[in-house]
Amino acid sequence: MPTVKPSIVITLRKICWLMPALLLAGCSLSPSIPLIGAYYPGWLFCIIAGVIFTLITRRAVLRFFDAPAFSGVIYTALLAIYSMLFWLVFFNSL
Repeated sequence: MPTVKPSIVITLRKICWLMPALLLAGCSLSPSIPLIGAYYPGWLFCIIAGVIFTLITRRAVLRFFDAPAFSGVIYTALLAIYSMLFWLVFFNSL
């Protein structure tokens, strides 16, 4: 006895065939920076720049204010924000 498949099942099957193509579309070579004959990944420089700017921000904050509460969380968040901003500025290909 043949069964009739709902249209949503047919649509989901078509989407499932396209899913691997959509997921693999972002895979490409990572941005690398040649430095003294070796290629270093771009995220390494972004983290180093994030650490430097976090230390500069820490010094500026401690100069004018007392140590902030939850400083470990605050400085970790600043490190992440600065690193991601550097990635967007230098390696974003939009």
